[in-house]
Amino acid sequence: MRFDLWLADACRTADVCYDDFILTIAIGGYPCLPGAAPGSPRTFDETDLLTLYVYGRLLAFGFDVLHAGEYAGRVHCELRVNADATSIAIVLTPHGGKRVVVERKTRTQSPPARPEKIEFNISAIRKFLNRRVERHCEEQNCEEQTRNP
Repeated sequence: MRFDLWLADACRTADVCYDDFILTIAIGGYPCLPGAAPGSPRTFDETDLLTLYVYGRLLAFGFDVLHAGEYAGRVHCELRVNADATSIAIVLTPHGGKRVVVERKTRTQSPPARPEKIEFNISAIRKFLNRRVERHCEEQNCEEQTRNP
């Protein structure tokens, strides 16, 4: 599905608090904000929305806004390069760092969960967000028809 959402609609769709997100943007904590590059649109496409959703989940897992924004930026880069990603994970390395790992093929069986790994099922998240966007679009059309009979 192709779509472009404004900031408030993207926050609502991805379950991210708009006011808190604006503060994060103000302190430079979300490096992958659409429209940051001159001439680029300030709307959220599918990759931007997936990344915003991951950012919101990282906050829910207890990450502070700067680290959540940093890892969201890494996820965003990987999703741009790997549009066919089915899964993406943030994995703790043996030296205390974290890296983003992308999987392109759907596994038939999940490996055992590891405590040092946060994995996101991009295929499922994409379907979930697309349904929300479709519902939002239907509501907008109904409102427009109500205003313009």
